[in-house]
Amino acid sequence: MKSKIFGSNALFIVLLCLVVVLPALWILLVFLENEKPVIKADIPGESISVGASKVLPVSVSDGKRGLRRIWIGIVKDGKEIPLVEKEYQKAGFFSGGKNKEDLLNVPIEPAKLGITDGKAVLRMIAWDYSWQRWWNGNITTIEKEILIDTKRPEMDILSGIQNLNQGGAGIVIYRLSEPCEKNGVYAGGNFFPGYPGSFQDKNIYISFFALEYSKGQGTEIYAEAVDGAGNSIRRGFKVFIKEKKFKKDSINISDEFLNAKMPEFNPAVSQDSKTPLADKFLKVNRDLRAENYNRIKELVKGTEKSLLWEGVFVGFPNGKNMAGFADHRDYNYQGRYLDSQVHLGVDLASVANAPVPAANKGKVVFTGDLGIYGKTVLLDHGYGLFSMYSHLNSFDVREGQVVEKSGIIGRSGSTGLAAGDHLHFSMLVNSIFVNPLEWWDASWISNNVTGKIEAVKSGSN
Repeated sequence: MKSKIFGSNALFIVLLCLVVVLPALWILLVFLENEKPVIKADIPGESISVGASKVLPVSVSDGKRGLRRIWIGIVKDGKEIPLVEKEYQKAGFFSGGKNKEDLLNVPIEPAKLGITDGKAVLRMIAWDYSWQRWWNGNITTIEKEILIDTKRPEMDILSGIQNLNQGGAGIVIYRLSEPCEKNGVYAGGNFFPGYPGSFQDKNIYISFFALEYSKGQGTEIYAEAVDGAGNSIRRGFKVFIKEKKFKKDSINISDEFLNAKMPEFNPAVSQDSKTPLADKFLKVNRDLRAENYNRIKELVKGTEKSLLWEGVFVGFPNGKNMAGFADHRDYNYQGRYLDSQVHLGVDLASVANAPVPAANKGKVVFTGDLGIYGKTVLLDHGYGLFSMYSHLNSFDVREGQVVEKSGIIGRSGSTGLAAGDHLHFSMLVNSIFVNPLEWWDASWISNNVTGKIEAVKSGSN
């Protein structure tokens, strides 16, 4: 009898657990979950600067009970200014919220909101559909310091009139009223950063800029600065551009040249005997040339933040000029036109395997094979100015080494797409090739670079 009563009680307890206890535990685990919503804002660091207008991406999510509400606003001088107030729908009693995540682009326009410049707090609050906090849900609050700055920076151009050659370089010196994350010169759509450190006044910057060989009079050139809040200012300056007509050459490509050269470009070019030699040449002259230029653009990104060079740049001793800067070349094969390219440097020939000097003091940022340029050395002279030595036979320097002016960097050769032993020498400002003849000219450097720097230093600008 007792066993029957005990069995009945045990069954009752089991049923009670199934009917009451387990659902209660399920409610505790699901409805009363305590995982807070997640708020992520695109804010680098601990603070954010806002200028006249800014759009702030904010993502909010809750993977459990779903989103209930989001509030984003600015707190300044004890006053809350809402930016976003959004309620999310409920999917059902058991389902929680319909939205598990949301991406918001939060506009901040201080003038429209009546917010004055100065420090403030960006406050972001999110609630979910949990039964925590007496059915009010879990809550997440994030606060970030915010600086409202709607005042544009000031810029004074100090370097005067610019006399610029088509395919040449220039220098602009300017003073900023405040540190700016991005500042420099735009020339024909290309951006050339400015660098401080050459003057006692840390707010004075130098920007070396270049005019592409293909751009002449009427090219838009101006200086611009953008502060941390996104406020920007532009300043124009007088520029006189001297147009230049570049030489045109016609080069005949022979089977002997192609048979001798194409194996050098393996594996970039298929060495299949069924592939016509003309197709192999086009692969090198067009596609590989473009790849090489993209590689150069990457190499020149991390320039030294100081001027390493001094005085006139030196040339290749006893070098005979074989080809000029921006020569326009037509390539012909078996009596028909094949391709056109522009020669972005000067070719200088001396004796075979001749020692090649560094044009000026610089840091070696690359030694290696560079496709059509063959064995190449790239020197960084600081502030975005580079010199390039190509078709070398061998190297006498290593990457990271600082080379003095006239220090031997290698020996001339015929590597790459070279028909004979010579040096291909190029100058670049950032990633734009410029005419090396300017940098070999002491008068040009004095009038257009060092003279402007000294004039600003002496206060006679």
